[in-house]
Amino acid sequence: MTEGDDRVDAGPDDAVPDDAVPATRHRHSRTPAIVLAVVVAVAAVAGIGWFVRAWTQRGAEEVSVDKARERSAAGSTQVKALLQPATGVFTYRATGTETLSLLGTSQQWGDTLPLTVTALADGCWQTRIDYSTNHRHTQDFCPAGRELHEVGGRVFQSFDFVAAKVDDETVFTCDPPVVTLQLDAEPGDTWPTKCEGTSPARGTHVTSAGTNTFVGRETLAIGGRPTKALRYRLARTLSGDQKGTDADEYWYDAETGLLLKGTKDVAVASPSPVGDIDYTEKGTFELTSLTPAG
Repeated sequence: MTEGDDRVDAGPDDAVPDDAVPATRHRHSRTPAIVLAVVVAVAAVAGIGWFVRAWTQRGAEEVSVDKARERSAAGSTQVKALLQPATGVFTYRATGTETLSLLGTSQQWGDTLPLTVTALADGCWQTRIDYSTNHRHTQDFCPAGRELHEVGGRVFQSFDFVAAKVDDETVFTCDPPVVTLQLDAEPGDTWPTKCEGTSPARGTHVTSAGTNTFVGRETLAIGGRPTKALRYRLARTLSGDQKGTDADEYWYDAETGLLLKGTKDVAVASPSPVGDIDYTEKGTFELTSLTPAG
């Protein structure tokens, strides 16, 4: 699904030292394998009388822009090169929900999503988007002439079951790197995508394979400013320890490659001792300003 070291984060607010990791390690994140660990949490809360009362008090919280700024030690820097955005923290208006079929579990994205852009070596750059304190997605990108390639990343996700909190991180390896956009593409041009993913903590494996299709050129109003956008559609199928689909659309700045807008529609089933557990994720987000907040 759409990007690190091979460890599991201790918590959602830990610093992410990805700027020290060469982008050529080809890490690429998709849907997390967390569903497979949910049964452990169910066993932990079974028979606890206060569980139902506490159930409505759990959940993910919005990540503040100030918190994102604290992690962005380098601050904001304007970059003039093609397919390289300014560094700093950008914000997106958003609405989104993640659900598990088990025990009616769900959590919301924040109304405002911070996305941090960090410069890497050799003209590459990294984005980290915090959907909530329980879900973040990091991706590494490298310009290659008039193409932008996604070369790595990871997903951290957590679900709170009151008596137990299940955390997981999934790391994907993509070889060759995924073509994110091509400036000279014509509508209908399509590229294959295939990434092999593992969850070091869970010992699970998943293959994400499909296509990335250029839909066309559009103009979006970003912060009241007309902005040329390139629209792409990702259609992928998951196999292995998870089975399902991931159908997303993304709009990128035609000059910098910065993500302007996105929609996500994920549906994944994972086996467990109590039968398949379904995970779904649906949402939309759009950039509020072309200027970083910090």
